[in-house]
Amino acid sequence: MSRNQQSIWYHNHQQQDILSAIPKRLEIVPERATDSELCTIETLRNTQEELQWYRRLYENIPSIYFSLDTTGIILSVNHFGANCLGYTSEQLLNKSIFNFFDQSDQQKLSDAFIDLFNALPNSKVTNWEFRLNCPASKIVWVRIMVRILSVEEGNHYKNPLILMVCEDITAHKQTEDALRESEQSFNWITKTADIKEDNFPDALKQIQEVARSQLQEMDSLNRLKDEFISTVSHELRTPLTNMKMAIQMLGIALDQEQNFLSQMAKPQAERSKASRYFKILDNECEREINLINNFLDLQRLDAGAKPWVLETIQVQEWLWRMLEMFKAQNRNSHQQNIHLQVAPNLPLLACDAFSLERILIELLTNACKFSPPNAEITVIAQLKSQNIQFQVINSGVEIPAVELVRIFGKFYRIPSNDPLKQGGTGLGLALVQKLIKHMGGTIEVESGSNRTCFIIQLALN
Repeated sequence: MSRNQQSIWYHNHQQQDILSAIPKRLEIVPERATDSELCTIETLRNTQEELQWYRRLYENIPSIYFSLDTTGIILSVNHFGANCLGYTSEQLLNKSIFNFFDQSDQQKLSDAFIDLFNALPNSKVTNWEFRLNCPASKIVWVRIMVRILSVEEGNHYKNPLILMVCEDITAHKQTEDALRESEQSFNWITKTADIKEDNFPDALKQIQEVARSQLQEMDSLNRLKDEFISTVSHELRTPLTNMKMAIQMLGIALDQEQNFLSQMAKPQAERSKASRYFKILDNECEREINLINNFLDLQRLDAGAKPWVLETIQVQEWLWRMLEMFKAQNRNSHQQNIHLQVAPNLPLLACDAFSLERILIELLTNACKFSPPNAEITVIAQLKSQNIQFQVINSGVEIPAVELVRIFGKFYRIPSNDPLKQGGTGLGLALVQKLIKHMGGTIEVESGSNRTCFIIQLALN
C-alpha cells in the first residue's frame, strides 16, 4: 500500500505529518521531577541510565517489534527483530512494511490495516497470520499482533501510530502442512481401496500389477534404447573405420609421390596447404571415432555392463611407461614440458589398469590442449591415508569458478577455453568421472592462480 492510499484509511479524517511528530527511536520520558532534582547531576545520570536500560531491553527483546505510520512506512524496529528478518535496523527504516511480505498477502495486510482504522476509537489488539518475503531469513510465516495508538481530538485522531509485533510460526505451519498432506494421502488411499477388510488385499494386488506393468514397460524401453544405440553406433563406426584406413593409405601414397610425411613434421605455419588439409581430415575422423567410442563406453558404464578387470601394478614403473607412451604418440602435437613425481616406496595398487590409463591419458590430453606452449604439466602420485592419490597439474591456464561444477557434464565444453581451437567430443571428462566411480574412487578439480589440478583418489584395499 502506498502513501496515496492513506485517504482510504482515514476516510474524512484530517491528514497529519506524523514523521516529524513521531520519533524513530523508542524514548521513555520520566515523570516531571522537582526543580531541585532536575538540577542535580546524580538525578540526570540516573535518568540517562534508566533510558539506556529500557533502550537495550527494547532492542534485544526476543521478538520483532515495529512502529509504522498510517501508510505502513517503518518508523522503528528493534535490532533483534531486524536481524531475525535478515536485515539491519537501518535497512528497514523508512521502507514500506508491505515490501517484506509475500506478494499474495500484501493486499490482505493492507485491507486488515484499513479495517483496523475504520474501527477507531474501539481499536483492539488483533491477530493475523501472513507469509513473509525476506530471502535472507529462515522465517516464512508470522503471527501479527497490531494495535493503533492515537489521541482523539474532537472528530479527529491526532498522530495515529501502528504498533506491530511479529511472532515466528513457521515451524507450526510446516507441521500443519505435513499433517494435511498425510491426511490427504490417507483419504486418497482409503477412497481408492474403499478401506474394507475384504477388498483391501485386492487393492494391494492391483497396485502390484500396475507396478509390475510399469517395470516391464521400462525394461522394454531400455532394451529398445540399447538396441537403437548399438545399431546406430555400428552404422556410424563402420564407415568411419573405412575412412580412417583410407586416410592412412592416402598419406602413404602421397609420401611416396611427394615426400608428404616430411611436410607433416614441419610446424603448422610452414606446411603446404595439402598437408594442412590432410591433418584436418585425419584429426576430425579421429575425433568422430573417439566420440562414438566414448558414448558407447558411457552407456555400458551407466548400464553396469562394463567388465571389471583387476590388475596389480607397481605405480612408479607403470606411470613411467604410460607417460613415455603418451609423449611418443603426441610428440608432434604438444609443446609443453611434462614431469613425473612419484613418492618413494608406494605400495602395489590393485585396479583396472586399462581404465586408469584411459583416465590419465584423457587428463594429460586436456592439459596439453589447453595449456600454452612451454607450460609445465606435472603428474604426481603419492600416498594419502589409505588411498593412492594421483594429480595432473597444468600451469598457465585456469577454469572459471562458475564452470567447475559443470565440466563433468556430458557434451559440455568450457566456452572460449580452447586457444588452439582443437575441438573435442565433450564426453572425455564425463567418461573420466564414470570410470573413476566404476573403480570405486573419486575425482575433484581445483583451479586458480593460473593453474588447474585434477585430483584422483583410489583406495588401496
